[in-house]
This record gives sequence, structure tokens and C-alpha cells, in this order.
Amino acid sequence: MNRAYIEHVAIYVTDIDWYIDFFENTLNFTERMRKVENGQPRQVWLYGGIQLIEVEKNHLTGKLGHLGIMAENQQEALKKIKQYDVEPMPQGNNWWQLPDGLCIEILQAKPGTVKDILDVTPWN
Repeated sequence: MNRAYIEHVAIYVTDIDWYIDFFENTLNFTERMRKVENGQPRQVWLYGGIQLIEVEKNHLTGKLGHLGIMAENQQEALKKIKQYDVEPMPQGNNWWQLPDGLCIEILQAKPGTVKDILDVTPWN
């Protein structure tokens, strides 16, 4: 069985600096990566599994952008996903939109990572 975990949750926000400050100062979710491209929204990934995507205030503000999911075997997961009523997305062959609009990005995990993450007991 191919196992996986949610690596990040992408959220659309209007003031990315406010959210960076909030998550860093309340939960110590520090910045791990930043992406700024001409004509594209600013994006920041925080330790703790949050991706912030800056947009102008619109119908997306505060909404979930997508789930980034790490799989032990990306190709096996993609093969199984194609058996369902899902739509491919223009971002790449590892992006899919599910029937109610939820978008998922399937990523290839480093060997052993998924097992290590799923072996953690989050509660006592």
C-alpha cells in the first residue's frame, strides 16, 4: 500500500506579511522558502506545513488553495488517481482537481520520510 501525508496546505491571503508575522510570533512557524516572480503572486512556505499565496482581495481570499501531499510512490499514486473522476490541472501532471473543487498536488517523498512522519504519535 502506497502511504502518504499532507506536507503543506496553501492558503490565499491579502496581506502575506501579516500572516508571516502572526504564524512566526504565535507558533514559531518560520519561513523556509519564498518565491517571487514577475507578475505572479508572492508565495511563502513556513515550517509547520503552511504555504501562503498573496492575492488581491477577491473570492479566493482566506480560502484553501490546495493540499500538497507527499507520497511514498508518486507514480503509483498518480496512476490510481487517474481511475477517479478528477480533472488534470495546468500546473503539471501531478496536480488534480477533485469533483467539489479541492485541488491536490502529489509530490514524491524522500525514501523513509512518509514512514517516519506517519510513525509519530501526535497525542498522548
